[in-house]
Amino acid sequence: MLAPFRNRFDQIFDEMMALDHVPVRHTQSSMPQMALDLAETDADFKIKVDVPGVQKESVTLDATPDNQLIIKAERRSEKRDGDGEHYHRVERSYGAVSRTVRLPETADLETTTAKMEDGVLEITVGKREPPKTSQRITIT
Repeated sequence: MLAPFRNRFDQIFDEMMALDHVPVRHTQSSMPQMALDLAETDADFKIKVDVPGVQKESVTLDATPDNQLIIKAERRSEKRDGDGEHYHRVERSYGAVSRTVRLPETADLETTTAKMEDGVLEITVGKREPPKTSQRITIT
Protein backbone atom coordinates (compact mmCIF):
# COMPACT_ATOMS: atom_id res chain seq x y z
CA MET A 1 0.00 0.00 0.00
CA LEU A 2 2.85 2.39 0.73
CA ALA A 3 5.03 1.21 -2.14
CA PRO A 4 3.64 3.67 -4.77
CA PHE A 5 4.03 6.57 -2.33
CA ARG A 6 7.58 5.45 -1.42
CA ASN A 7 8.54 5.08 -5.10
CA ARG A 8 7.21 8.56 -5.93
CA PHE A 9 8.93 10.05 -2.88
CA ASP A 10 12.22 8.41 -3.98
CA GLN A 11 11.75 9.85 -7.48
CA ILE A 12 11.12 13.36 -6.15
CA PHE A 13 14.10 13.07 -3.83
CA ASP A 14 16.33 11.93 -6.73
CA GLU A 15 15.23 14.88 -8.84
CA MET A 16 16.06 17.33 -6.05
CA MET A 17 19.56 16.01 -5.43
CA ALA A 18 22.53 17.84 -6.89
CA LEU A 19 24.93 15.95 -9.15
CA ASP A 20 27.63 15.85 -6.48
CA HIS A 21 25.32 13.62 -4.44
CA VAL A 22 24.42 10.24 -5.86
CA PRO A 23 20.84 9.22 -5.10
CA VAL A 24 19.81 5.58 -4.97
CA ARG A 25 16.43 3.93 -5.30
CA HIS A 26 15.40 0.46 -4.31
CA THR A 27 12.41 -1.82 -4.60
CA GLN A 28 10.67 -3.74 -1.87
CA SER A 29 11.09 -7.45 -1.52
CA SER A 30 10.99 -10.09 1.17
CA MET A 31 14.78 -10.05 0.93
CA PRO A 32 16.67 -7.43 2.93
CA GLN A 33 17.82 -4.45 0.89
CA MET A 34 21.22 -4.59 -0.74
CA ALA A 35 23.46 -2.31 1.27
CA LEU A 36 25.94 -0.39 -0.84
CA ASP A 37 28.90 1.92 -0.52
CA LEU A 38 29.77 4.43 -3.21
CA ALA A 39 33.16 6.12 -3.35
CA GLU A 40 34.70 8.49 -5.87
CA THR A 41 38.34 8.89 -6.86
CA ASP A 42 39.93 11.18 -9.44
CA ALA A 43 39.69 8.39 -12.02
CA ASP A 44 36.46 6.51 -11.25
CA PHE A 45 33.46 5.68 -9.09
CA LYS A 46 33.60 2.52 -6.98
CA ILE A 47 30.46 0.81 -5.75
CA LYS A 48 30.42 -2.14 -3.36
CA VAL A 49 27.13 -3.97 -2.93
CA ASP A 50 26.38 -6.65 -0.35
CA VAL A 51 24.62 -9.63 -1.94
CA PRO A 52 25.10 -12.41 0.64
CA GLY A 53 23.88 -15.83 -0.35
CA VAL A 54 23.25 -14.83 -3.96
CA GLN A 55 24.95 -16.69 -6.80
CA LYS A 56 26.86 -14.61 -9.35
CA GLU A 57 24.60 -15.98 -12.10
CA SER A 58 21.58 -14.50 -10.29
CA VAL A 59 22.92 -10.93 -10.34
CA THR A 60 22.41 -8.54 -13.25
CA LEU A 61 23.85 -5.09 -13.80
CA ASP A 62 22.29 -2.81 -16.43
CA ALA A 63 23.41 0.66 -17.51
CA THR A 64 20.84 3.09 -18.87
CA PRO A 65 21.40 6.03 -21.27
CA ASP A 66 20.61 8.51 -18.48
CA ASN A 67 23.57 7.36 -16.33
CA GLN A 68 21.80 4.95 -14.05
CA LEU A 69 23.03 1.56 -12.93
CA ILE A 70 20.32 -0.97 -12.15
CA ILE A 71 21.50 -3.78 -9.91
CA LYS A 72 19.20 -6.79 -9.57
CA ALA A 73 19.74 -9.92 -7.51
CA GLU A 74 17.62 -12.95 -6.77
CA ARG A 75 17.99 -15.66 -4.18
CA ARG A 76 15.80 -18.62 -4.94
CA SER A 77 14.22 -20.65 -2.19
CA GLU A 78 15.60 -24.06 -1.43
CA LYS A 79 13.53 -27.18 -1.56
CA ARG A 80 12.50 -27.94 2.01
CA ASP A 81 10.69 -31.23 1.61
CA GLY A 82 11.99 -34.72 2.07
CA ASP A 83 14.96 -36.29 3.84
CA GLY A 84 12.92 -36.45 7.05
CA GLU A 85 13.54 -32.79 7.84
CA HIS A 86 10.80 -30.90 9.62
CA TYR A 87 11.48 -27.18 9.84
CA HIS A 88 10.64 -25.47 13.11
CA ARG A 89 11.76 -22.06 11.92
CA VAL A 90 12.46 -20.52 8.51
CA GLU A 91 13.99 -17.04 8.79
CA ARG A 92 16.17 -16.73 5.71
CA SER A 93 14.74 -14.50 3.01
CA TYR A 94 14.27 -15.39 -0.63
CA GLY A 95 13.18 -13.37 -3.60
CA ALA A 96 14.35 -10.58 -5.87
CA VAL A 97 15.68 -7.18 -4.95
CA SER A 98 17.00 -4.26 -6.98
CA ARG A 99 18.77 -0.95 -6.48
CA THR A 100 19.09 1.91 -8.92
CA VAL A 101 22.07 4.23 -8.63
CA ARG A 102 22.03 7.48 -10.59
CA LEU A 103 25.57 8.61 -11.38
CA PRO A 104 26.72 12.11 -12.39
CA GLU A 105 27.18 12.92 -16.07
CA THR A 106 30.94 12.50 -15.63
CA ALA A 107 30.42 8.74 -15.22
CA ASP A 108 31.47 6.74 -18.27
CA LEU A 109 29.19 3.72 -18.06
CA GLU A 110 30.79 2.16 -21.15
CA THR A 111 33.91 1.49 -19.09
CA THR A 112 32.04 -0.25 -16.26
CA THR A 113 33.56 -3.42 -14.86
CA ALA A 114 32.19 -5.69 -12.15
CA LYS A 115 33.36 -8.66 -10.14
CA MET A 116 31.79 -10.62 -7.33
CA GLU A 117 33.55 -12.40 -4.49
CA ASP A 118 32.42 -13.58 -1.06
CA GLY A 119 28.95 -12.05 -1.40
CA VAL A 120 30.22 -8.59 -2.38
CA LEU A 121 29.66 -7.14 -5.86
CA GLU A 122 32.37 -4.61 -6.74
CA ILE A 123 31.56 -2.21 -9.59
CA THR A 124 34.02 0.27 -11.07
CA VAL A 125 32.78 3.03 -13.37
CA GLY A 126 35.34 5.20 -15.13
CA LYS A 127 35.09 8.96 -15.49
CA ARG A 128 35.00 11.19 -18.55
CA GLU A 129 34.99 14.89 -19.19
CA PRO A 130 31.58 16.37 -18.46
CA PRO A 131 29.56 17.07 -21.58
CA LYS A 132 29.20 20.69 -22.57
CA THR A 133 26.11 22.13 -21.03
CA SER A 134 25.58 24.64 -23.78
CA GLN A 135 27.06 25.55 -27.09
CA ARG A 136 26.58 28.69 -29.14
CA ILE A 137 25.39 27.98 -32.65
CA THR A 138 26.19 30.39 -35.41
CA ILE A 139 23.20 31.54 -37.41
CA THR A 140 23.91 31.79 -41.13
